[in-house]
Amino acid sequence: MNIDEIINTYKDKLGKPPSLESVEGERESTLKKVFISKALVNLKDRIVMAYQILSEISRGRRKVPASKITLLASGLAYLALPLDLVCDAIPVAGLVDDGIVLAWIFARCADLFNETKERPASEACREADGSGTSGCPRGRPS
Repeated sequence: MNIDEIINTYKDKLGKPPSLESVEGERESTLKKVFISKALVNLKDRIVMAYQILSEISRGRRKVPASKITLLASGLAYLALPLDLVCDAIPVAGLVDDGIVLAWIFARCADLFNETKERPASEACREADGSGTSGCPRGRPS
């Protein structure tokens, strides 16, 4: 069997190569599915909530065990710093690695996130200033 016969055999098995337009179209639809997925939206919300929780702790508005503070702070640092298990410069794997680590950390701190969702902003203000008023003296808590 010569080279031409081998190439023709594989061409028949593989079929026509996809066009550049079809590959780009598939890429775009896949990216849309990924970026509007509920898991990523939830992860983004949890990142914001983790920052808010740490902000409340630093202002003395909330008491949380030191282990949970360490987990939240290290999770946000892991997201922000370029030193990861998988380098962020690698297109997909770098972000997936960050997402997995953050999801694991946020699962360990799920009780904090549930408390934050259930807790109205006015309650956080009353606890912060001890006055029992419903409004914050300096605006909403961050």
